[in-house]
Amino acid sequence: MAIRQRFESDVEIPDILREHYIEKDGAWVLQTDPPTEDVTGLKNALNQERTLRRDAEKVGSELKIKFEGIEPDEVARLRERVKGLDDADIYDKQGIEALVLRRTESMKAEHERQLSAKTRETEQLKSTAEDLRRRWEQDRIRTALLHAGVTADVYEKAMDDFVQRGMAIFNALDEDGVPVSKKPDGEVRYGKDGISPLRPEEWGLSLKPVAPHLWGPSAGGGAPAHHGGPGQGQDWSKITNPVERLSAFRAAQAGQQRSP
Repeated sequence: MAIRQRFESDVEIPDILREHYIEKDGAWVLQTDPPTEDVTGLKNALNQERTLRRDAEKVGSELKIKFEGIEPDEVARLRERVKGLDDADIYDKQGIEALVLRRTESMKAEHERQLSAKTRETEQLKSTAEDLRRRWEQDRIRTALLHAGVTADVYEKAMDDFVQRGMAIFNALDEDGVPVSKKPDGEVRYGKDGISPLRPEEWGLSLKPVAPHLWGPSAGGGAPAHHGGPGQGQDWSKITNPVERLSAFRAAQAGQQRSP
């Protein structure tokens, strides 16, 4: 006899098996080793999906029967004929001015419909362009931080931490596409000289006193270890393709790890 995995009430459980069931989410579930995955949610979702599909198929079948034999092109031609008959009727009963007014209103409605569609299309294109711009900007900043980390000899295993810290500081690009750091009020943060905007390289070096772990463990005698980050000397900003840059960085990292 098969053993049920679930009972809705403890009174349904045979006495001999009662100790093997535990209460869970208002029901009694069989304890197994390893535990049996509860697929109740998946089953409910599947049943709901099947119901929606049946309903959609029913609506589609009804529409197919309702519009069977109707040709869209023929409907369009009939609409034009009806419109022509209406125009003739208006002309006969109300005169040319009423007919012109009717056609003007019809053209206006069509123009507004097309304008609304173009507006939606334009807004969608703007949204897509803005998303691409933000992604490109983030990629430029990340690349500059990666280059700054390599230049500052950041420990390779701490490079992700270094870059993430920098992404919270550098949040914009100047007119030349160079990362800059802006305060919440939009004012640019400046470097030590008080004239030039803060750059990733200067910011990276300023982390040594406050985040020494980014440069790895000591090499003995209290001196910081020199790890020579992957791809040191490589100008990552010249590799504009993100996929190529990531591949190059990983290759350099793998080479660094193989070095004695």
